[in-house]
Amino acid sequence: MYRITTLDGRSSCSKPIGLLASMLQFEGRKSKLTHFVFNCVLIYINLHDIWLFNTKTKLEMCFETVYLISLNVLLFWSLRLNSNKGRYIELIGTFEDQTRCNLDNAAVYHHFASIRNIFRISLVSAMIFFTFAIIYNTIMTFRKSDDYVQLGEHLLLGLADLICILCFQFYNQFLVESCLHIHACWLTVNEHVRSLDNIESRVLNIYKVRQVRSMYSIAAVITEKMDSFLRIPLFNFYSYFITSSFDLMAQVWSLPTVFGFIGLLIRVFTMTLIIYSTIHIHYLSNKCFDDVYSLSYKVRSTALDNEVQLFLDRISQSVVGFSFLKISLITPTFVTAWSSTMLAFVLSLPSLF
Repeated sequence: MYRITTLDGRSSCSKPIGLLASMLQFEGRKSKLTHFVFNCVLIYINLHDIWLFNTKTKLEMCFETVYLISLNVLLFWSLRLNSNKGRYIELIGTFEDQTRCNLDNAAVYHHFASIRNIFRISLVSAMIFFTFAIIYNTIMTFRKSDDYVQLGEHLLLGLADLICILCFQFYNQFLVESCLHIHACWLTVNEHVRSLDNIESRVLNIYKVRQVRSMYSIAAVITEKMDSFLRIPLFNFYSYFITSSFDLMAQVWSLPTVFGFIGLLIRVFTMTLIIYSTIHIHYLSNKCFDDVYSLSYKVRSTALDNEVQLFLDRISQSVVGFSFLKISLITPTFVTAWSSTMLAFVLSLPSLF
C-alpha cells in the first residue's frame, strides 16, 4: 500500500500522493523543479499547438480553439500553485486537526488500495502504449526516408511527447488523490455514525451525537474548500476532456485503427475513474442519513431526540459534493446530462463545417 510520512513522522495512507500532490505538501528544490517542469510542459504544448493551428481543417480548428482556451486556463491555475501551497496543506490536515480522528482506518485503507491500484494500472498501460506507438511511428518513418537526421528529430519529439503525456497522467493522479482525501473524511464520518447506532440506548448521550454532527459539518466545510481549490481543474476536465474523448470516439468510429481503439480505451478508463472519484463524494455525504434516521428510534430523552433531529436536518439541507463552477453539483444525473449534451455537440459539428 502507498504511504507517505507526515511532517510529525507518522506514516499515513490518507495523505494525497503523487508528484503534484507532493509538490504542494512539501518544500525544497524537488518541489520547485516539479512545478517548473509542469509549467514548461504546458507552455510547450501551448506553443506547439499554436504553431500547427493553421494547418488544420475548420472542424479541427474549432476543437483546437477550445483546447487552447482550456490549456491556458489550466496554465494560469498552475502558475498560481506555489502561492496556494499553504491553502492545500491546510485542507489536507484540517479534518484530523479539528476532529482528532485518525483517517488511516480500515475502510479508508481498503478503499484507497483499490482506487490507487486501478490508477497505477491505467498509468502503466498508458505509458507502455504511447511509448510503443511513438517508437513504431518513428521506425516506420525512418524506413520510408532512411534519413538519420529525421530519425533523431522524431526521437526527440517523441521523447517530448512522452514527457507531456506523463505530466498529464500525474495531473490526473492529483485530481484522483485530492478526491480520495475527501473520500477518507466522509468514510470516517460514516464509520462514526454507524458506531452511534451500535451504542446501547442507555449509554448514548447528547455529547456523542453532537461530536459526530460536528464531524459531519467539518467534513462538509473541507469538501467545499477543496471544491473551490479544484474549481479550474474540474472545469477543465468536464469542459474539454470529456468533449475531446467524444471527438476521439467519433474519429475511431469513422477511421478505425488498432492504435486509435487502444488509445480510446485508455482515455475512457481514465475519464471513468476521475468521474467516479468526483461523484462518489456526494454519495458518501448522503450515505449516513439512513443510519442517523434509524438512530432516532433508539433515543429516549427529548434533548437527545432534538440533537438527532438537528443532525437529520443538517444532512437533508446540505448540498455537499464537488461542483461545476459552483453552478451545478457533480452527481450521476449531472454527468449523464452533461455527457449527452457534449456528445450531441460533437456529433453536430461536422454538419456545421
